[in-house]
Amino acid sequence: MSKISNQKNISNSEFVRLLLAEGNPNFTVQKKEKKNFLDSVLSLFQIDLKNPFQMIKNNYSYQDYSDNSSDELEQPTGSEYVEDPYPEKEVTEPIVYLYNTHQLEEYKQENQESYNVTPNVMMLSYIIREKLNDKGIPTIVEENDVSAFLQTNNWNYASSYKVTKLLMEDAKTKNPTLKYFIDLHRDSVSRNISTATINGKSYAKILFIIGLENPNYQENLTVTTTINNMLEEKYPGITRGIYKKEGKGVNGVYNQDFDKNTILFEVGGPENTIEEVLNTADAISTVLAEYIEGDI
Repeated sequence: MSKISNQKNISNSEFVRLLLAEGNPNFTVQKKEKKNFLDSVLSLFQIDLKNPFQMIKNNYSYQDYSDNSSDELEQPTGSEYVEDPYPEKEVTEPIVYLYNTHQLEEYKQENQESYNVTPNVMMLSYIIREKLNDKGIPTIVEENDVSAFLQTNNWNYASSYKVTKLLMEDAKTKNPTLKYFIDLHRDSVSRNISTATINGKSYAKILFIIGLENPNYQENLTVTTTINNMLEEKYPGITRGIYKKEGKGVNGVYNQDFDKNTILFEVGGPENTIEEVLNTADAISTVLAEYIEGDI
């Protein structure tokens, strides 16, 4: 991490750029103007965002599970939206769509006074995207700011899945080649639960989530079980298995009714370091690439 160690007071975007540059000597970055989120969403959905009921008139389909989602009510504080560190890089005919329903879930803030950064799951998505693209798996990341969408519509945090469902539908319309939809999260468990040591290297552990209130959940479970088993075979102890959720106080679907290849997993917890998260990103990208190559 030598390039990062000499940097002070850098933004999250610059932090990600430097992380990725560690493994890519040809990395270059160009400045881009910050998107006007409201304009982009208006263009995406052709709706009046101050009147979300207009989505019904436009025939956008979603099922609202927010009323019984007490495990999704509290929005993380201290983190921030991370801009794309590869703004000029285009991916043609992507097959993997990475997104973060909860974009602000963060990891351990090591040396924050020196670096002025907060690593989070959105940063992790960008890193996995680059690793998958390097392995020949065309991958994109959802860049729209979910929190801004919630604030514009005056929706609570539990409605985050409603937002990402709309974004998934739009991404699929724009990129019909998409086949895999992967939602990356971070769990809230303590370090002793979220960390594994494998062959002397420390990893942030992975927990897969399956919503049993999706009527076709068995298809999602089959895909997830295969990937979980592949990870365990290559990196024994890296996963915490598959957590099946249903009932009062949980979402129960997690947008997995969108496609059988909709996968949700949580990487590590708030006490995991960026090095541990990066080690897990290597493992995830390796196994996902193998799975996808065998599936397509």
